[in-house]
Amino acid sequence: MDISVIIPTFNRREIVRRTVETLFAQTFPADRYELIVVIDGSTDGTAAMLRALKPACRLRVIEQENRGPSAARNAGMRAAESGLVLFLDDDMLCTPGLIAAHAAAHRAEERMVGFGAVLLSADSPPSLAAECFKREIGAFHLQQKQSARMGWQEIECVFSNTSLPRIVLAEAGGFDETFRMREDLELGVRLCNPGLKTRYIDSAIAYQYYEKSAADLICDAEAFAVADVLFARKYPEAPMQGQWSRYAMEPRWKRNVRRIAALSPAVADFCLAPVCGLGERFFSVPMLRNAGVRALQMRRRIHWLHKVMELGMPSSGPGKGRVS
Repeated sequence: MDISVIIPTFNRREIVRRTVETLFAQTFPADRYELIVVIDGSTDGTAAMLRALKPACRLRVIEQENRGPSAARNAGMRAAESGLVLFLDDDMLCTPGLIAAHAAAHRAEERMVGFGAVLLSADSPPSLAAECFKREIGAFHLQQKQSARMGWQEIECVFSNTSLPRIVLAEAGGFDETFRMREDLELGVRLCNPGLKTRYIDSAIAYQYYEKSAADLICDAEAFAVADVLFARKYPEAPMQGQWSRYAMEPRWKRNVRRIAALSPAVADFCLAPVCGLGERFFSVPMLRNAGVRALQMRRRIHWLHKVMELGMPSSGPGKGRVS
């Protein structure tokens, strides 16, 4: 085996089936890679579905109780039989050359972390949530492809289409299982050192099938807040993008306004949810779609800050700028 592909999944039977089927159709020789799907406590028949497939390559199914993506990825790493591991999410439709692109990049550089492109799948249901993904994560990856920048910073470490030598991951201690969100960013801080190179592999393309709703993104915002506070306390000097940096760089008056709104997110939802509703209903109208996206982004930021304040905001967030 040249490479082990690890996919954690939880109760997404039909979605992970599509992902696995795209990995059966790779240009890379089938006898040189294995798929390891780690089922993290699913109750929807995912294991039976996978075991009934007729794989074009070696397929291994590991079942465990629900312990989160960090634990699932660690389980896949321990089971891997190759020296190179590739992590994918369970909702990624992979282009035929994805595995070959990762493998080729590591032949040129031994101690390297390779990040592939993650773009929005064209068959994702149209929604404000999918539009947010397209404008945020998708836009970031498009920018990387256009700039052709080779190295990434630790604040950009997202292990949703990422490969690295298994020994490098083991030396770093694997994923921290206390993190259920931001586990990839936390690992990135420990991985980034002078002896390890990072590279953007623009030909390793995965299209994410995105079916989350606006309500899902708001729940995610609060879950990210929990992880962000945990991260800030563990690495008070580490730089961090996202909500921390936006909040820290805003003028004091704007931070105060957002704090007031975060005291009662239900009131913010009452004002902004109708705008989101119009954006969803008239998604094909650019003006209303854009207004809905902006309203959803504001709601996410307010809910994130509400949870951070509830947990007890650290005296300073990661990176530059005081947040109190």
